[in-house]
Amino acid sequence: MLETSQERAKLLKAGFTGKEIEKLYIEGNNIEIIKTPVLIELAF
Repeated sequence: MLETSQERAKLLKAGFTGKEIEKLYIEGNNIEIIKTPVLIELAF
């Protein structure tokens, strides 16, 4: 799904945003996004 630039161009012309196309690509290809928490250690 959405493997070629032509498919993405059709969606852009239809009014989809880049973020929406990205979301469709992720969902359509069963990609799982893993968000890890950012840990910041302060050294004094």
